[in-house]
This record gives sequence, structure tokens and C-alpha cells, in this order.
Amino acid sequence: MRRNLGLLLAVVAVSWLAPASAQEPGALAQITALLEDRARAMHEGDRAGWMAPLADDDPAFVRRQGFLFDGFQELGLADFRLDLGTTWPELTGRRERRAYRDDVKVLHVEERSRIRGYDRQPSLEDQYLTFVRRGGRWLLVSDSDLGDLAIMSGRRLWENGPIATRRSEHFVYVSHPGLTSSAGPVLEAAERALRRVERVWPLPWRKKVMILAPSSTGELERMIQATFDLDVFVAFAASGVDRATDWDLVGHRIMLNRSTFEGRSPSSNEEILTHELLHIATREDAGPMTSIFVEEGVAEWVTGGASTSLLASAVRSGDFDRRLPLDHEFTAGSGTEIVTAYQESSTAITFAADAYGDRAISAFYRTLGEPRRDAGTWRYHTDRAMRQAFGVGYRRFERAWAGWVEEELG
Repeated sequence: MRRNLGLLLAVVAVSWLAPASAQEPGALAQITALLEDRARAMHEGDRAGWMAPLADDDPAFVRRQGFLFDGFQELGLADFRLDLGTTWPELTGRRERRAYRDDVKVLHVEERSRIRGYDRQPSLEDQYLTFVRRGGRWLLVSDSDLGDLAIMSGRRLWENGPIATRRSEHFVYVSHPGLTSSAGPVLEAAERALRRVERVWPLPWRKKVMILAPSSTGELERMIQATFDLDVFVAFAASGVDRATDWDLVGHRIMLNRSTFEGRSPSSNEEILTHELLHIATREDAGPMTSIFVEEGVAEWVTGGASTSLLASAVRSGDFDRRLPLDHEFTAGSGTEIVTAYQESSTAITFAADAYGDRAISAFYRTLGEPRRDAGTWRYHTDRAMRQAFGVGYRRFERAWAGWVEEELG
């Protein structure tokens, strides 16, 4: 599953925004210079320079910033940038003005970083930072003042504490110290999983991947900003969406849910990693119109051997609705309903491979991912891609798949 679920957008009343002032350009120019100095310090390994503009109002924030610097230095940075965002207006509200009693600005900042050897393009995290002017200079005071509006700054694993790394030919395993006992088995399973993906998926992809292992489900939940229950999920393929020049998925990572991943058999973990690696392999060809049923169905088809027990039960009881699952059905509803959606997507791609051939699957995926800013709904573009790759449109495909499911599982 991927994290490119979009940003949580808050509707902000005009009266809540800070009024424009004659000092605005000067203030933003000074904050821009502060961000450029911090980015330079991070890139050059200057910890003192990185920490210098931090106010001490929130000790937890200061501590996280120190961990963030140390973690990036441990992993190895190729690039690092901090830029004022252009999408959001100034986000300062009455609450921040009352809290800080200084000149204050809450601004959207785009944090881009590229890990040497693993990222082809910089990954992107959106930060919502509070700046205050004290003693004639701007300081950085918080990254969480908009949390009550569900506007959350991105969190890296290494913001939460020191990290330890273990590496194999194609992977780096990142966890907190003392939690590396699983690194060896996970890296071995990942290398086997990569070979399985190579045998099945024909499109080119970058075969160097970071595997992140948060200490708890709670830590993972905050990293991916989950708004759904993670108990039924074992791992995620996470990416950010960068719209600076186009619609690009960047910063591809595999994230493990330790509470559900550990304790499984080696073969089960290999299948899980195969599934998540297929998501990584398809990222460069995915687009905004690529539905989750396509993503998950292709990943399960490559993995092979996915259970269909819940879908079969629905067919036999007459509860099968004969339609392909919508995106929200993969995260909303009961555990049974979510797993059923996965099984429906798996059988859809398995049916397509049987009916139209393996090569048609990659052709369908690539065609569906091509539109970036094109007009039309996801349904229109899925229909178009199916007609090109399979020779039939969405409705005819859905009816044929449903009949195949009833015949196979009834």
C-alpha cells in the first residue's frame, strides 16, 4: 500500500488568515534566508549551524531536530533543500498570536532530501513550521501548531531517536538501536523477494530500497499519518507526491508494522516483501489515475498464491456484489471487508492475466499511469487503458471478471 493518499486539506476561513502588511516581503525574505542557511548546514554536516535558529519553547521539537540531523548524516545525504511552499497561504491564526506574543508566522515548508545510493529523485515531506521574531531575528519554534486542524508535519523515522542501519546488496534496513535483531532475516527475505519480482515484472525500476522498521504501530501511524486502523496491515510501500514540475511519486520506502510482521514464517515474510517490492517497482509508471484495486491486484498477482477464502464465502452466500472495489474500501470498514477488497483486486488481475496474457498487465499499468494532468475521471482513464491493453472497456471487463469469480469460487 502506498502513502500517496494526498494531503489532508483544511478549509480555512478568510478571517482566520493573517492580514497582509508592508513588512511581509522582508519577513519572508529573512525566513527564506534562514531556511537556506539550515539546508546548507545539513548538507555540509554542520550540526551547530542546523540547530542555531531553534527557539527553546518546545524541548521535544528541539530534540527531534537534533535526531533528524544525526539520522540524515548516518544515512548519507546527496541533496537537501528547504523551500517555502507555494500552495498554501500564510497559516498563522489567533491561537498562535496569543501563544507566542511575538511577531509569528506559520508557513508551509517543503523539505526535500535525497539519500545517496537509494533515491533517484529527492523525497518530499511537507512541514508546517512556526517562526517567531525575537531580538530582531527570526527563530524556528515548532512544527506541530496546526495539529488541532489535522494538518500534520511529516515525520521521518530518525526524528524519533537514534538509528542503526544494516545493509545488503540492494537494501538498507533502518531501525532504532537495540531493535536490529530482525535485520538479517528481513534483508535475506528482501533479496529473495527482489528476484521474484524481477522474474515477473518486465518494466525497468531502481532496485535499491530503504526498509524502515518503526519501533511500534504508533510510531508507524504517525509517520504515514494514518487515519485508519493499522492492525490488519503488515507492511506499506510509502511514497510522497511531488507536484513541483509534474505529478511524481518520490521517496519510495518499505515500512514494516513490527507488531504484525514479526513472528511470521520466513516464507510469509518473503511474500509480504514481494508484494511491497512490486509496489516500489511500479512507482515510476504509476499516475494519479491508478486505482488501488489495480495497485493491489498487480502486487498480489506477482506474489502469487493469495487466499480467496473470504471472497469465496461471499460468492457462496450470495453477498458478492459483482463490482470492482473502490479506493476507500481498502482502508474503511471492518477487517473482513478490507481483506475482501484485496481478494477482489487480486482475482481481477489474475483473471486479466489468464484472459489477455501476462504482457497485457504491464501494458495496462503503464497506459493507466501515463496521464498526469489530463481531464477525465479515474473511471474514464481506466476504461481507456483497458480498451488499449485488453480490447474491452471497464463495464465489460467487470462483468466478465465477476462471472469468472462466480465460476471459479462458487
